[in-house]
Amino acid sequence: MAFNNDVVIEKGSYGEYERVAKLFNKNVHIVDSVMNHEYNNCIVILNNPKNPNGDFLNYNTIKNFVESNLSKNNIPVLDDAFLDFILFDSNDWEKKWTFEGAIHLRTYTKSYSLPGIRVGYFIDPYDKMKKFKMPWSIGSIGKLFLIKMLKDDGEFLKYSMNLLDIERRRINAILDTDNKSPFFFCRVNNKKELIEVLNNNKMMVRDCSSFGYDSFIRFGIRKHFENNKLIDILKNYI
Repeated sequence: MAFNNDVVIEKGSYGEYERVAKLFNKNVHIVDSVMNHEYNNCIVILNNPKNPNGDFLNYNTIKNFVESNLSKNNIPVLDDAFLDFILFDSNDWEKKWTFEGAIHLRTYTKSYSLPGIRVGYFIDPYDKMKKFKMPWSIGSIGKLFLIKMLKDDGEFLKYSMNLLDIERRRINAILDTDNKSPFFFCRVNNKKELIEVLNNNKMMVRDCSSFGYDSFIRFGIRKHFENNKLIDILKNYI
């Protein structure tokens, strides 16, 4: 497939996409939504669940996205970094949610809480990644993790995701939301004061100004008592 030097990225996406694209002299187009754009012969990147708002796009929506872009001679790239956190009906979601013609980027860094250890995999039907990947891309610690993970056969992930979902549903009920991601995207009043109050209570949330959302914060799901502590303060600002 021949394509030009254009890369289409959705507003609020992972900043490395734009940085690396420009490093390789690509023309970057930031759009409000990659679901409806008019670019052809280019690379189009989509997160699911979406960053930073956590919106989850269902199977048919992603399928249509892939097919639509292939019809425009585009290469669709799906960043599935947070897909582990979605509770699917079956354990074979990784196979089912692999779409022909799409590049998939998947990581265990998020779901297994491995900051600093870059372990994951990609699916590249165009066989282009080999040209760019580092020759020594996984260190000894990452290799050890992969061995342990394969022996575990997903049991830890199943257990921990069920615990996370209990808290997710509880916070959804409190905030009157329907979030399916491992984090919450929340509009607040007096954000600066809120962040200061949280910092004084040894809590940190993500200021979403860098994503272009000046009135929003994002926070992850933690332990029950930690979530309660955060929500008790947050209620005064929403």
